[in-house]
Amino acid sequence: LTDVLLSAPARQPGGRPRVGNHQMAASSENSALLAQAAAAGITALLTWGLYTYLTYDPRWWWKRRAAQTGMEVPHREDWEAELIHGSVAPGWEPVREEFVHSFRARGDLGAAVCIYFRGERVVDLWGGYRDRRTRARWEEDTLVPIFSSTKGISAFALMMLTSAGKLDLEEKVAKYWPDFAQNGKEDVTVADLIDHSVGLAGIDPPITLEMLKRENSAKLRDHLAKAEMEWPKARDYKGYMAVMLGFYESVLVQLTEGSGKERTIGQYLREEAFEPLNIADEIYIGLPDSVPGERIATIDGMGGLEPLWPTGAFPDGLMSKILLKPSSYTARAFRNPQLSMTPGVCDYNRRDVQRVEMPASGGMATARAVATMYSAAERSINTIGEVNPLKLSQAALDQFLKPALPGRNNGWIDEVIGAEACMGAGLLLPPPEEHRGSGRFMAAPAGFGTPGAGGSFGYCDPNAEVAYSYVMNRAGQLIVDDPREFALRARMYDVVQTIRVKEGRPGLKLEELNTPHYLARTYMDAHPELKRLP
Repeated sequence: LTDVLLSAPARQPGGRPRVGNHQMAASSENSALLAQAAAAGITALLTWGLYTYLTYDPRWWWKRRAAQTGMEVPHREDWEAELIHGSVAPGWEPVREEFVHSFRARGDLGAAVCIYFRGERVVDLWGGYRDRRTRARWEEDTLVPIFSSTKGISAFALMMLTSAGKLDLEEKVAKYWPDFAQNGKEDVTVADLIDHSVGLAGIDPPITLEMLKRENSAKLRDHLAKAEMEWPKARDYKGYMAVMLGFYESVLVQLTEGSGKERTIGQYLREEAFEPLNIADEIYIGLPDSVPGERIATIDGMGGLEPLWPTGAFPDGLMSKILLKPSSYTARAFRNPQLSMTPGVCDYNRRDVQRVEMPASGGMATARAVATMYSAAERSINTIGEVNPLKLSQAALDQFLKPALPGRNNGWIDEVIGAEACMGAGLLLPPPEEHRGSGRFMAAPAGFGTPGAGGSFGYCDPNAEVAYSYVMNRAGQLIVDDPREFALRARMYDVVQTIRVKEGRPGLKLEELNTPHYLARTYMDAHPELKRLP
């Protein structure tokens, strides 16, 4: 710095520098030094990047972190007795064994699982830490972001309105929402809209977090109505409405629920489903400020550009589009609204994000609450409406549970995810009959429900008479069949099979039900410690 100051050219009275040969030589030398410094910096950065790339642990991303700290659940003395809680009915102990093993070997931080069988709660477990930094314990009533597992809960609102005769999936959206009929959307039906078939996943310009505040609902509705589809006609393609689906669904609920209050989807579900099922304090779409922070689990997930590391968990190109190609349809689907420069699961730790209603991605719940919702549906189906707290009609269930359909122009390939997926009526559905057990599709194993980012899953399988939910705060990478969740679900089916054999009833097709998606299978083959117990 002294050399630079001493070599600075003197100034004439008029302010122009007086430059001589020695000053020019010094300036040239300084430029050379700066160039050398820049080159050294770039070389160091590239060297660090190459080293990190070559030494990065491609297993569950927290494995490397776990080796460097003493903050993981198994590091605590007597952790199983101290941190694992809840109950299992006789015969369901194998599910508990898998739950405990996920903390021991699969890297779980905090989690809960709940299973209903024939309407009875047979598994209700929770454990670990709700916050890694403070090591605060996961309690019975701990709430956690469930991401896209919210979609299945929101679908119940439309299912209930259809059962009440206030909504028909085959009608045009414009019948209920006249302003929707613009920019090529005049003929879009409700079924098209909630089937991920309309090209509205990444509307441009995007919505903002400010629009999601209750006082701005009219502005949001107008913005949604004006949006143009990504392709000419509904069902030309399928494209996962990662976040946008819930906003469109909520407008339909407001315009058809019939109370005169234009209740949002979160308000409608609270009054018509959560309260009657006695779970109103365990599930929220739009978290009120009255819920204390001590009840909320903190998501522990990848940050920044870390998801770009090639772990083999994500579909090819998914994360590079989201993080490096913000104008791509995939990125726009996950940036509506844009919560940060590098959007990710940790954005949902923010209270301002949790506060607004994001009915496709922003639910906060316990596993118990999610499973209770699906148990209500399972009981309605298997008791032929005799036990039916949500008042679901068979006609509505038939509409919502129609087999998934491919896009006209791209088949089963989802334009957002870049992989084959079976989605319909706001739900993840089973694959086509001829492909059951192939692991080819991102799909429900049976029945219906929705998975969430990081590993959560809520669904019911009426044929097996079960309703199931797993939630967690450590985000995995697989879109479906996270090893922790998959192990619990597969063990659940094993127990059901044992019961059915004892009763002399036809067995389940376990090979189909317990076959994971090919990305999950490949990942677990590469890292056997993530597989289910023998």
